[in-house]
Amino acid sequence: MDNLFFDPTIKILHRSMDAAALSQEVLSNNIANVNTPEFKRSEVSFRDQLQRALAGAPDIQGQRTHPSHIPIGGSPSLDEIKPVIVRESETTLRNDGNNVDIDAEMVKLSQNSLEYGALSQLIRQKITMIRNAIIGR
Repeated sequence: MDNLFFDPTIKILHRSMDAAALSQEVLSNNIANVNTPEFKRSEVSFRDQLQRALAGAPDIQGQRTHPSHIPIGGSPSLDEIKPVIVRESETTLRNDGNNVDIDAEMVKLSQNSLEYGALSQLIRQKITMIRNAIIGR
């Protein structure tokens, strides 16, 4: 699916769906551990990476003199962006050390579910358009 007619839109939608699926797992885990002492909620970081990749490279980029050096500046390509799980350890909502707000997590879970559905609908429409172009409709 990554090379379907070299269309970056499908790649973006595919990566976004992967991030939404991972986010669903992370949010479900947060909700499942709402009463676990010392549990710290996690979230998926993806949108910032996607925005940087779509914006293009900035004017300044660090030079790498060795392959193991961490790149500085520049924007990642669409092939390089991946959703990352980030643990939120600085906040504590309750005396038991847990920082999960069940109401906020349920809202995020609903938003994520709607986002995943919209992404799947967009990718289906895009593939239908390509198929119609091939068969001449």
